[in-house]
Amino acid sequence: MGPKDRYHKSHIFDMSNGIRVDMNKEKLESRGVPRTSPLNITSTPVDYRQSIDRNVSSPAATMSRLPAWVAYDRKVLRFSGYFKESVPASSAENWRVRRCLVYFYLEDESMHIAEPKVENSGIVQGVFVKRHRIPKEGSNAFYSVSDLAIGAELPIYGRVFRLTDCDDFTRAFYASNGVQLGEPEAVPADPFTEKQTSAAARSHNKLMNPLKTFMEARLGRAMHAGIEETQKFLHNDGKVLRFYAQWADDKLYGEIRPYILHYFLATDEVEVQEVAIPNSGRDPFPSLLKRQKLPKNWNEVGMDLSRIGAGDDGKVIYVSPADLRVGGTIQVYGRNLLLCGADAFTKQWYAREYGLTDADFPRLNMDDPEPTIARVSPPPHTGFGSEEDSLGSFLYLMPKVPKQDFKKLIELDGVNLRFLAKLSGNVPKVDVGRRFIVTYYLANDSFQIYEKFERNSGFVGGKFLERDRVKNPINNEWYKASDFYVGAKITANKFQFEIIDQDAYTAKFIQHNRHIWGEKADDTTRQGFQGESEQQSRETHATQEQAFHSTGSPRQA
Repeated sequence: MGPKDRYHKSHIFDMSNGIRVDMNKEKLESRGVPRTSPLNITSTPVDYRQSIDRNVSSPAATMSRLPAWVAYDRKVLRFSGYFKESVPASSAENWRVRRCLVYFYLEDESMHIAEPKVENSGIVQGVFVKRHRIPKEGSNAFYSVSDLAIGAELPIYGRVFRLTDCDDFTRAFYASNGVQLGEPEAVPADPFTEKQTSAAARSHNKLMNPLKTFMEARLGRAMHAGIEETQKFLHNDGKVLRFYAQWADDKLYGEIRPYILHYFLATDEVEVQEVAIPNSGRDPFPSLLKRQKLPKNWNEVGMDLSRIGAGDDGKVIYVSPADLRVGGTIQVYGRNLLLCGADAFTKQWYAREYGLTDADFPRLNMDDPEPTIARVSPPPHTGFGSEEDSLGSFLYLMPKVPKQDFKKLIELDGVNLRFLAKLSGNVPKVDVGRRFIVTYYLANDSFQIYEKFERNSGFVGGKFLERDRVKNPINNEWYKASDFYVGAKITANKFQFEIIDQDAYTAKFIQHNRHIWGEKADDTTRQGFQGESEQQSRETHATQEQAFHSTGSPRQA
């Protein structure tokens, strides 16, 4: 035997062609351990057992087959069954039946057994056998798919599990591989359960005559006492009525406090919980009333605690479900709680027991009224400067410069709309022929009015309105671009103008921006003052602008 030429640490799993493989397959096969080989991805095998390639070295194990951990990833077979367990040193039972669920994972042929939990059984239940490959008794082999079937008995670690049923996926999986599972079997009942069930059917819940109860109690045999209370407890255990309530504190600096009232149907007890409000400044005392029976007439008796809630006959009268209604008031030791709402289970219970409808459960408003904050309105504009400047001295102690839309100023600089207008309304005859040019500046929503020169008209043309922003007297808002179109009427300095025409550039601009004017952009039949072209309109526009801003006389310009 020569010296070693490899001193690396041995391992089982390795990567080959991007797939995890078992490098120690010869050792596992020598022990008789079956391995699940890849499935043929081109077609679905008819028999699951034929799809398992037991001989790994055979030519069938090629890269055209997927490994089992890929083909059967997250595919689990589930069987239901039971096993019998002996009960020593017990006179009530000798053995019991315990149900269980058997899970078989196809990717690695591992199993795990779980036992469903049964309330009040007194038995520790849950995962019975953790997931691993479970060996068969008396051999080195492990349980596989072929060992699982309805009616099969599996000896596992000293217990014999009998399979009685399976889920739909398991049955369909076996059917696709040519195996038909049997019909479900019934799980036998243990003697203790049968005895308790038959005894309850024969003699349980029989009410006794009050005289017989008294005589048996006098003789020391108080049997079947409290049957009605026991029945009520078992029938209503876990059923709680929930009401949303609030208490209005009428004292000085009082407030409205929200609460949640719980009524336990099993014991007829009442619990009142306070709803915690963040940052309320109150200590965390969640319970206004701990779980107990709530008397109705606690203030009509003496100070003896043993007689609180007792009537004239000495019988204590407690609050019952019939006393709880949405919109009503319940008194909790001096505090009158207004019931404002109930949850869905409470509505269903009252509808079933008392025949109430949704109209009997109105959702009352539990929110506090919003406090009204007195606001001082800004004073009217004095006329000096712009309204933004005057409003800045009202809003801030140190007035700030009004903000402007610089993006609009840059993008729409030089974009002006020109319209031809005339006076509208009750106009004297001498003013009928006067024509005005209205120029609207899109950069800052201002406009100016220029009167055209007409010979022998008797009116001196020129500047009629300085460039400025003007408010619409109808809605008290600034005039905007959508207010200027052919047929529109604008008011400036108590003069009403009607737009009768527009130049070619304005008409084209309105057509390209229909999202601003909408249907108003359709009236483009007249383009240009007196038929002038777009180039002439631009030249006329520049000439009138120069004359408008000149310091000399308009006629000289």
